[in-house]
Amino acid sequence: MGAMGFSIREGIKSVWRHRFVAVLSIITIASALFVLGFFLTVTYNLNTFLREAQQKISIEIFLTDDVKLSEVRNLKTELMRHSGVREVFFIDKESAKKRFEEKFGSNILMGLNENPFPPSMVVRLTPGTGIERSANAVIETLKDRPEIIQVVTPGNIFKKISNLLQTFLILSLLWGVILLLGAIIIVINTIKLAIYGRRDSVEIMQLVGATDAFIRRPFMVEGFIQGILAGFLAAVALVVAFWGVKQLVPAVEQPGKIIFWGIAFLGAIFGLLGSRISVGKFLHRITN
Repeated sequence: MGAMGFSIREGIKSVWRHRFVAVLSIITIASALFVLGFFLTVTYNLNTFLREAQQKISIEIFLTDDVKLSEVRNLKTELMRHSGVREVFFIDKESAKKRFEEKFGSNILMGLNENPFPPSMVVRLTPGTGIERSANAVIETLKDRPEIIQVVTPGNIFKKISNLLQTFLILSLLWGVILLLGAIIIVINTIKLAIYGRRDSVEIMQLVGATDAFIRRPFMVEGFIQGILAGFLAAVALVVAFWGVKQLVPAVEQPGKIIFWGIAFLGAIFGLLGSRISVGKFLHRITN
């Protein structure tokens, strides 16, 4: 416990003694984390936009005027068995007429003795990359049914949005991995430069018999402090940046708590691991 307490005190003192280098390290690490967080937030917003677009797409089934409620219930039950079906609801002739009048006015229907609108059912699907498969399964279920007059689908929109979402998710994953690796490399090299600036102190500690673990611990504490400060700085900058974006584009959502705390946590982890890797390489180099 005494050695650990010494390491913590030395780590904190070292950050203050070399505060100029520490500030540069914090800003550099925060910049890398900010870019990563910005990308994640943009990815989240685009993914939300595509899924909301999918939620608005539906399949409409027009039924015969003499369709029985038992047939409607059976059809609804069969459609809801599909895992990709989110909602199915029935619109009778009177409700269809009211919806038309609310949208276009009642003057258009004046003079008509009968209600021209057929009863219908609306099928809404679960958003996601599998929405095209769900739509095809529903359409297959509706084939050759005597109670159905017509099935209206949005054409290739299901396929286009599904393909767009799949492509977007793959590209997001690739870019996310690239940015994550880039951030790790930046953190390691930033801490490495700080350690190399104190190589004389490290060599003296080795000469007096200090173990590698004893030498490494204060640097890891220092890296942890720099990392967590950089993480919070990046998270705050991210919130401020997206607050500004939201003033221009109100539909944009600001980073959620998961992204905010995730960036702060990543900063601490990067600082801890970066300092361990950097010190380990440095000690290995001067030993050999």
